[in-house]
Amino acid sequence: MRLGRRELGVLVGCSILGAGCLDLVRGEAFVARPAPVAASVLDETGYDHYRTVEVEETHTVEAGGVSREIDVVNVRSEYDRRVDLGSLGKMRAAVFTTLSTPKIEVLGRTFNPVEGMDNQEVADELQSRYEEISIGTEIDRRALTVLGDSIDVSKFTGEATFSGVSVDVFAHIGIAETDDGYVLLLAVYPRLLTGEEETITALVRGVTIEDDRAEGF
Repeated sequence: MRLGRRELGVLVGCSILGAGCLDLVRGEAFVARPAPVAASVLDETGYDHYRTVEVEETHTVEAGGVSREIDVVNVRSEYDRRVDLGSLGKMRAAVFTTLSTPKIEVLGRTFNPVEGMDNQEVADELQSRYEEISIGTEIDRRALTVLGDSIDVSKFTGEATFSGVSVDVFAHIGIAETDDGYVLLLAVYPRLLTGEEETITALVRGVTIEDDRAEGF
């Protein structure tokens, strides 16, 4: 598989939550609210909204000897920017993704695969599942305000394969908690880009939560 904007987004939606991307016959489901980037911030940073999709999963929760199968609907929003990669030409290789996932309380137990994870664990999960992206050492950690709260956003070195060619990249990872869920943030871009860290900071701070679930996914 060649890594592109779609594959980078799917890394977040499928591998982190662990159960795979499934088409469900939906009954009762726990549904996340989308976490888009404000349109004004996209205008400022030059990033475009690529797509917003649902990531549907099923989990079995057990408590007190009782098990229950639940459906979970996460929402993934993907953004990208075309950049010049020299001999590779111009590609949409700068990618920013948000994944919102709901808090779940079933059988008196709180459940969510993201709950309790830290940024390093998210990076390790990506590293273990996909050869097309390699996330290395955490080189920086900053406190940024997301959705009104301060969170730690980690910066990692890494490599990604674009059209069969390995490119040195930086990856930024953070997890924000909301009243009814979590929002996982991932940015990946070539290291040769100057000033992109400030752009990622603006994107992170520009994340919002929609009051109502978007229609038409």
